[in-house]
Amino acid sequence: MKKTLFIMILIIILSAMNTAYAKSFPDVTKDSILQEAVGMLSGYKIMEGYPDGSFKPDKNVTRAEMAKIVTVAAGWFEYSKNMTSVYEDMTGHWAESYVELANVLNIVKGISPNLYGPDNLIKFEEAYTMVIRLLGYTDEALGGNWPQNYYQKALELNLFRNIDTNKEFASRRDVSVMIYNALSMNLVDIKENKITQTNKPLLTKLGKKENKEINIGDLKTESFDLTDYLFNKWDVYYDSKGNVVYLTNPKYNEFSGRVTSLLSNRVIFVTDDYGNVRAWQLPNVPIVVNSERGNFNDLENSRIKIVYENDSFNGDVIGIIAYKETDVIVVDRDDLYKEGSKTFAGKSLPTKSNYEMNHNKLHISGDAHTLKDIQENDVVYFYESKGSSKVDALKLVVLRKQTDGTVTNVQTEGSSTFYTVNGISYKTGDSFISTEKISVNDKVKLILDKNNNIIKINVLSYGKNPTTLGLVISATSSKNSSASARIFDQNGNLRTYSLADNSSVVNIVESGSDLLKQTTLKKNDFIKFDPVSGGSVKIINFVPSTHYIAYNYNEHDRTLSNGYKISSDTFIVYESGGRYQLLQPSQLDTYLEGKAVISNGHMDALYLSKGIKSASDVEIPAETPQNYSGKIYSMIKGITKVNDTTSHIQFYENSNVFSVSNTSAAGKTAPYLANSYVKADIVNGVITTIERVTPETDRVKITQVYSTQMQIDSITYMEYADSITVYICTVDKAGNVIGFKSGSKSDLKSGSTVQLYDLYGGFDGIVDVAIIYN
Repeated sequence: MKKTLFIMILIIILSAMNTAYAKSFPDVTKDSILQEAVGMLSGYKIMEGYPDGSFKPDKNVTRAEMAKIVTVAAGWFEYSKNMTSVYEDMTGHWAESYVELANVLNIVKGISPNLYGPDNLIKFEEAYTMVIRLLGYTDEALGGNWPQNYYQKALELNLFRNIDTNKEFASRRDVSVMIYNALSMNLVDIKENKITQTNKPLLTKLGKKENKEINIGDLKTESFDLTDYLFNKWDVYYDSKGNVVYLTNPKYNEFSGRVTSLLSNRVIFVTDDYGNVRAWQLPNVPIVVNSERGNFNDLENSRIKIVYENDSFNGDVIGIIAYKETDVIVVDRDDLYKEGSKTFAGKSLPTKSNYEMNHNKLHISGDAHTLKDIQENDVVYFYESKGSSKVDALKLVVLRKQTDGTVTNVQTEGSSTFYTVNGISYKTGDSFISTEKISVNDKVKLILDKNNNIIKINVLSYGKNPTTLGLVISATSSKNSSASARIFDQNGNLRTYSLADNSSVVNIVESGSDLLKQTTLKKNDFIKFDPVSGGSVKIINFVPSTHYIAYNYNEHDRTLSNGYKISSDTFIVYESGGRYQLLQPSQLDTYLEGKAVISNGHMDALYLSKGIKSASDVEIPAETPQNYSGKIYSMIKGITKVNDTTSHIQFYENSNVFSVSNTSAAGKTAPYLANSYVKADIVNGVITTIERVTPETDRVKITQVYSTQMQIDSITYMEYADSITVYICTVDKAGNVIGFKSGSKSDLKSGSTVQLYDLYGGFDGIVDVAIIYN
């Protein structure tokens, strides 16, 4: 079963590599006649596919759709705009212009003098009648009765070649093959109901056809990528502007496969998708690799197409087209395509000589067909040219092969690791991206490559049981950066931790281009977690504490009056006035109030709001300073003197605690900057400088807010940035800051008291920070 799965995946990838650059549809590949017809018609935009990449050949055509098809096939597409119809049921219909133009050209007629019936399925005889009229024939010139007169003409012209005529309505296949057949038929002139052959095929209304051999110089063509057609002679179809739209009917043979051996005597062995192996003697023939000139050695491990005449060992190879994988990535959120961008995943996309994006030179196949189709965690194989020409082509093959499950076994052999998930053992591949250690019982998403090997593992949840109890002192959600929680643990340590995005206590919600990382933790929640000295906490579980305590306590047998037991292992935290203290059972009074975590009658954790023998003045241990380097703009939340040489400073809107030397300029200045908006320079968690930020204005009142400006004090207009940062500052009666939090542009309102700053943009006078005072 595993071998079968591997072969299926490999064939899908290889098939994607065989796709020519004309449009193709997966639901027509088994019908060679239709495939040829649709290839040409889609090139001329006469009939195209659906957004899901299918053609739906069996779907019946409506009368409105047929009107558009014959209008485009007549070469009148550009003239079909802004026309209003004489038919009452066409007003406001999407096909109104097409129906009216086709009506003017006498190609279509209504179902009555006033009605066209646009959404009726078109009957088979109506369809071939329209196609014959497209060639120039008229009711009067044919004579006789309808539809027999048109049916006889269709038989005479062989219009029904490769079509079953025994049906009521015309399908998309029927119409496609009829139009395809008609394109090679001569147009006629009608004068006084006399038919005259013009010797000009219908195709001349759309463009022209010529037989041409494609060479390397043709790769400069911007409107069509001719790489896959090199070294062969084709029937080439052009539109009216001279752009290539379709190629068919190659003169020389072609063999495609992967190079499995490359010998020094210029012999190569090539294996096709079905396991057939052929040897080829290569003379000095042109070789193109990823749309640019290459050499014999470039063919190693490449996917190639050999263009040849007869037996290759007689020197009849004409040229070789090769595609060689240059990179493979697993798509991250930041890699996803952004509308208008000329890069994808850090790589340049093809552009025209005018620097516009060249979609004709970008080829995406596999599990996606456009850049917008590519999703997070897709595996993308790149086939890039080395040159910098603006007409270089880029080929991407996308694989979306993932599996979710629980890891039941992990084994390492040599340079590979095997993970057993859902009873199947998966091996890490050559391109494996290591992110973190994976353990048994972890729930994971395996991202698989084209060989069904692991290229990346995403941990969905961790199977390891956490070891340490803790009480959440505060928790903070975040936008784009990590959520965090300040935790007081059972060992008396107090520290603020970043919470891993894939931990069980973080939910991630997309908000436009932002990621809102929302923690489910709240103040005074009990948790179990594994503390970390660096990085984010991953193993963390919320511990329900549904037992509320208001009972007498017997300190001799450590039992509450309801029977719950307390032991020296019980994690006991007491809070009073926002100060937390770790207690021992001996410090408990005879009556306790709070909440508890109970397991089999034993109190594993107890949070007390009442019940301590004497109010202890035990200080909360100082938080471990963070190893952060950079600049911080904020207000000082608090300064704690640790000893004679060092103090700790914490800022609003930042959970970290930073050190400062009491004897340094920063340490001496900080106490005088309370209630001010400051800038601090920090190196490895130590504040080196701190200074007040000079505002553009004193505290002023907003009179009116406009889209790009605000009026202050009824006089002055200040321009502000669209991305302005807004804070809301709360002060007490004495003017001391007691709260400082992020706001939004919508908080800037008439009547608000603000202080405005220009911090970015090279002091361009545009306000980019506003502090609202409440």
